[in-house]
Amino acid sequence: MTSTFHGLETSKRALFVNTTAMQTLGNNIANQNTEGYSRQRVNTSATKPIWQMGMTKSQMPGQLGTGVQVDSITRMRDSFLDIQYRRENTSLGAYDILNTTMTAIQNILNEPSDNGISSVMNDFWDSWEALNRDPSLLSARVAVSGAAQNLTDTLKHVGESLTNLETDTNSNIGKKVSEANNIASNIAKLNVLIRDNEAFGDHANDYRDQRDLLVDQLSKIVNIDVTEDNRGMITVAAAGNNLLTGDQVTPMTEAAAQAATGGELSGYAESLDEIANIRNQLNGMVDTLVNGPVTVTLSNGYVTSANMTALNEVTLKDGSKIPAGQTIPKGSEVVSPMQVQVDGFNGLHELGYNLENPAESGVPFFTASGGGAFTIDNISVNPDIIKDTNKIAASSKYETVGGTNRTIRGNSDIANALASLRDVTFTFPDNLTSLTEGTTDDYFRAVTSDLGIRANNIARNQDNQQNLVDSLQMSRQSVSGVNLDEELADMIRFQQAYNAAARSMTTVDEMLDRIINQMGIVGR
Repeated sequence: MTSTFHGLETSKRALFVNTTAMQTLGNNIANQNTEGYSRQRVNTSATKPIWQMGMTKSQMPGQLGTGVQVDSITRMRDSFLDIQYRRENTSLGAYDILNTTMTAIQNILNEPSDNGISSVMNDFWDSWEALNRDPSLLSARVAVSGAAQNLTDTLKHVGESLTNLETDTNSNIGKKVSEANNIASNIAKLNVLIRDNEAFGDHANDYRDQRDLLVDQLSKIVNIDVTEDNRGMITVAAAGNNLLTGDQVTPMTEAAAQAATGGELSGYAESLDEIANIRNQLNGMVDTLVNGPVTVTLSNGYVTSANMTALNEVTLKDGSKIPAGQTIPKGSEVVSPMQVQVDGFNGLHELGYNLENPAESGVPFFTASGGGAFTIDNISVNPDIIKDTNKIAASSKYETVGGTNRTIRGNSDIANALASLRDVTFTFPDNLTSLTEGTTDDYFRAVTSDLGIRANNIARNQDNQQNLVDSLQMSRQSVSGVNLDEELADMIRFQQAYNAAARSMTTVDEMLDRIINQMGIVGR
């Protein structure tokens, strides 16, 4: 049977439930701008109706309800959207880093501009054109030396900038690994809090929000796999290696981070490849220009500076003919065009004669510090040429005066041949650019063109990926985000329900007052 105070209890429960709903609603509004916060909802159900125990049927005409109760306070979350967001966020992290790196590389090359490699290289060729017009002019020789030093200095500056970018990238890898390990440690602490709170049947909503936010942040750093056990604790694998199990963290190392297939760590690894690629391309250009085999034609009257072989039959001053491939003795004057293969710019310069007394040949124009292949980092103008521009070899002839060989000062055959290397086809290393044969200008244009295409593709992918992540975030917010219009509508609804419950309680109180204080007083 029912209690006399049944109505009061029912109204009291309604007041408590609506109070809880209002408090939860207030928490939602307070956290509208809190990053990672998920809107919470009060789940209610009707309490058990009155049923007289020990009898097969209630004496009441049907069950009598006893009010409402709070079953749980849960957060609004879509785990499927979380999985999608983290997967795409991982790709975005890689593209963000790659896009930044490609922009930095383009800024280092600074092409097209008046100060880039192509500009100083043009100045270098132009200086040889000027020397070709008057090989004995001191100012022309100084211009050649200065333009060459500008070229090598520019190449070294590019090399230093690429090295600094590479150093910064490696440093950032270490920082990101440390950041990932710190996030994993914080997740481990939240795992414990969630397990302990939910062991008693509660929902650790705020702790789960904090943990999900950390997982989102981790997903941008490295590709992860997340699984949750029946205690509410998650296990995280990063870059294919176990990072977190429950409350136990296995710190990720920089070596392990190299296995990352997504996230910022993957972007840094690919950035290092891009830096190495552009360096190798430029090194290939420099070494080919200075040392690469190339066929040149020497004009009539060249005096061989060493025993040589020609690619064609040549006629000497004494009338003898030397077939192709046979040795032409040193000091022979060739009176027909002569095709020879030389080792790049240096090889051709070494064939010429400078203004020293006696005339010298075999002087390399460029030197490489430490020896070996020429690179953008080690190429320099021969220090002897910097000190004395008379050592620049511009002539192909000399005359013997008083037993001393002296360069014919007006001859500029070698300077002309060196200036012509601007338009000579070189063979460049395979698999570096889309161009394997062409002039140095063609090759550098291929380098910058390939770089621009890759940079544009990465920028476009980054932009598309950002739009995708933003779209998924909006979808998540539509589920988990706090909408003030909805909250204010619920506020009115809960307020009205609370007021109605309070009115009901007042009415029941008045009814009980009538029964208790005003009934049974007749005949007193």
